[in-house]
Amino acid sequence: MWHQYTYSQLPILTPYFPMDLIPQPKRLSRRRGHFAVDSNCTLCLDPSCPRDTLVAARQLADDLERFAFCRPRFSRSPGERDAGIVLEVKRGAPEQGYLLTVSADRVLLTAGSAAGLYYGTQTLRQVVRTSGSRLPCLSIQDEPDYPARGFYHDCTRGKVPTLDTLFELVERMAHYKLNQLQLYVEHTFAFAKHTDMWQGSDPLTAEDILALDRFCWQHHVDLVPSLSTFGHFYMALRSKRKEHLNELEVEASELPFSFYDRMRHYTLDCEDADSARLVRELIDDFAPLFTSNLFNICCDETFDLGKGRNAEVAAQKGTGRLYMDFLKGVMGAVRAHGKVPMFWGDIIQQTPELIPEIPKDTIALNWGYSANVPSGSSRPFADAGIPFYVCPGVSGWNQWVNNIDLASKNITRFAEQGKAYGAIGLLNTDWGDCGHINLLGNSYHGLALGAGASWNVNGTDGGKRFDSTFSRLELGDVTGETGGVLRQLSSEIIVTWTPISQWLDPTAHIASDQREPTSGILESTLALSPRKLSAAYDRICELRSRLIELARAASPQDSLVYRELICGARGAALMHAIVLAVQAATGRDTGRSDVSAYRVADEIRRFEIQYSELWHLRNRPSEYWRIRDVLMRAAARLDELGRS
Repeated sequence: MWHQYTYSQLPILTPYFPMDLIPQPKRLSRRRGHFAVDSNCTLCLDPSCPRDTLVAARQLADDLERFAFCRPRFSRSPGERDAGIVLEVKRGAPEQGYLLTVSADRVLLTAGSAAGLYYGTQTLRQVVRTSGSRLPCLSIQDEPDYPARGFYHDCTRGKVPTLDTLFELVERMAHYKLNQLQLYVEHTFAFAKHTDMWQGSDPLTAEDILALDRFCWQHHVDLVPSLSTFGHFYMALRSKRKEHLNELEVEASELPFSFYDRMRHYTLDCEDADSARLVRELIDDFAPLFTSNLFNICCDETFDLGKGRNAEVAAQKGTGRLYMDFLKGVMGAVRAHGKVPMFWGDIIQQTPELIPEIPKDTIALNWGYSANVPSGSSRPFADAGIPFYVCPGVSGWNQWVNNIDLASKNITRFAEQGKAYGAIGLLNTDWGDCGHINLLGNSYHGLALGAGASWNVNGTDGGKRFDSTFSRLELGDVTGETGGVLRQLSSEIIVTWTPISQWLDPTAHIASDQREPTSGILESTLALSPRKLSAAYDRICELRSRLIELARAASPQDSLVYRELICGARGAALMHAIVLAVQAATGRDTGRSDVSAYRVADEIRRFEIQYSELWHLRNRPSEYWRIRDVLMRAAARLDELGRS
């Protein structure tokens, strides 16, 4: 038995001693002494280890070389098991669990599978990073709370990462023991028959997906296809070829692009047979590229359903029935490829009486992004016997700096709820609403916290302790301060990207009486307290300066991360400056002479240069030009206000 095996180790001197580890192990005990890594150190891969163990072993060797200044000699000889670092597979152990024992003469890592060895190696790597060549004697027995622990990354609403960026993301995820990646795609895949959907977006290609799928497999990550198949069909339905499939009766190809409409409108006409045919063609093109047995069909936020072409049908059948019938059809198209359909559960929860109709070979994705997730939001799926994930978020959408306090509460509380109701997975989301302005490094805190909470629900607090651990492990900040500074900074933010992107948005869905006549900005934005905006602006600038000081002494795992965090802070400050400048130009008393229309317009243009450079270091050009267009038009409008 696994538990009998683990407790036959050396006597435990300290029952639990927290260390800088993400995730925190289930059971960790410290002993006196240390294991010294020296030039004679051997890394023995026991013959029981699968060949793919080499990936994790080489990661460990790289870290030993970097932090202990000694690269171990590799071996597979059973005769070298008595000293050095030994990795082995032992039957009967939990599939993803491991036992790590560090004694004065040997480091022994035992697991029940190659995945367990990989996860145990990641823990050992973190011990090496914090201890160097003197590894503390300890015993760790560990296994996850959630079998599926995922990260969901938006690759469609403006930002398409390079393949190298995706490889780096996979390695970071896997290091924190995440084992599922989903990339959100509406139109940013080069579908063979539908060039009109992806034109000009620098889409992912079949070759990209095949390469990423193999890389994920090497790191024990399941790359799950995720494709919008009902709502959020904005870019496709703006094509002249497909605009007739829109639930809304509009000539979408003739309308100007709108971030607002992209987020809130454009659902497929579910009663048109051509809609079902289009979805099948997309799935047939996409599904075979993935080795995963899962497929996320999305089907969320079908806001327009039954409000346009199908208004009469909806009045007869009910909107819920329209939704369910189309949902089942999409599920059938996925099952034809031997995959289990997943879907976002928000729409079906509006008609709970239909939930029992959902086939039991389906996975519901129960999402929610508030600090206080409703305590019973998972109950309908649990009561119906439908397997489900809980899906919190990193709170980075429409933000230059992620809302860390909100994300921390959302992630940890949703993880607790999911465990209580029997969720089989936790999928932590990173959306890119309105252009995906958020630079990737800003989401690392939420990514790591989601990994910690899905592995060890009760051992992840999401507060100061996690902030300092994250700062030291991921950001290389020996003071442990950076996470706390980011939390403080995000709590100061009043103005996000949302009102700025809506300021000049051409949508007809924002009524003219909602806008201030002179500037065109939303009246609700202009009504914000100048005193509070000014205080927030100053505080954000102060905290950005502190980030710069911390960055000078830090040695982060990712060389870009501090540049992205500092740029994010600059962007957050700029949003407040824009509103203050507009307030001053329209006669409000802001009490500031240093935040004028001309000065802020100049700062927008300078900021865009820095931001553009960072964007293009990780991403294809994709739709960056749309963000630049908003910023440049905002600067031009400020110039106009400055002259008036």
